[in-house]
Amino acid sequence: MNKERKKAYLALLTTSLIWGLALPIIKYSLSFISPLTFLFYRFLIVSVILFIPLGLKVKKEKPNLKKCFHYLALGCLGTPLTLMLLFYGLQKTATINASLISIFTPILIILGGVVFLKENVSRQERLGISFIFGGALLTVLEPIFKNGLSFNQGLIGNLLILGGSLAWASFSLLRRKAGETLDSFVLSASSFIVGLIILFPFITFNFSLLTFNLNALPGILYMAILGSVIAYFTYIYGFSKIEASEATLFTYLEPVFAIPVAILFLGEKPSPLFLLGAFLIVGGVLISQTRKLKLPRLLPFS
Repeated sequence: MNKERKKAYLALLTTSLIWGLALPIIKYSLSFISPLTFLFYRFLIVSVILFIPLGLKVKKEKPNLKKCFHYLALGCLGTPLTLMLLFYGLQKTATINASLISIFTPILIILGGVVFLKENVSRQERLGISFIFGGALLTVLEPIFKNGLSFNQGLIGNLLILGGSLAWASFSLLRRKAGETLDSFVLSASSFIVGLIILFPFITFNFSLLTFNLNALPGILYMAILGSVIAYFTYIYGFSKIEASEATLFTYLEPVFAIPVAILFLGEKPSPLFLLGAFLIVGGVLISQTRKLKLPRLLPFS
């Protein structure tokens, strides 16, 4: 394994840890603050931190109009759209459900890698993907099995989380297709400034969104500094250095960090359907990825 690949693995592992712990932290914070208020202050803090470094980087790179459009389009897709769907979904559903549904993201990326990036998927991987797909679908539809055919809060939340996964998968594939033509730091930093600009009209017409409970401040700072400045850069860096199907494997680690924290500190309880979905997903990961990354050697960390 070369040095560049090791650095990519370390970057993606760091991302998985930060984002895995983020879901229960966000869920706790949303009991004191609205999703829009949380995102506004998160984007504001990140924009203040990165504004000057971003300006210096752009001045040095001098991107043309086409490249600026790519930065803005990808920034809108990868940050405000993805995070709005995630935060509003998390407000309505359990953290453990959101974490398990997020496993659907790498499946979308792998399938997109096959279709758009011409990456190969073996028969064994296809079988594993089928199990993961079934487990994620079971988790999304769990409220229907429990409450019947109605758009209850749990189902709406699960569908919003799924929509966020689709948006993030699209961002990841487009970012990888762009390759080295887009600078990772510029893309990461500009995406939060784009998000802040998008949220300004909501704040302008409703100043009450500027008011927040201090109990939410630790969560905002965690997401602004670790979840945004650090994790976005490590994700974009790692994803640009190795194959899409391999990079997305690190997403499977996020529920390993999120679910125990949600159960222990938020008091969430896994249902039988949740456990069945988790069993299918874990089985699918083992089936599809054991040979590719020598998974048994990595199991202590997963």
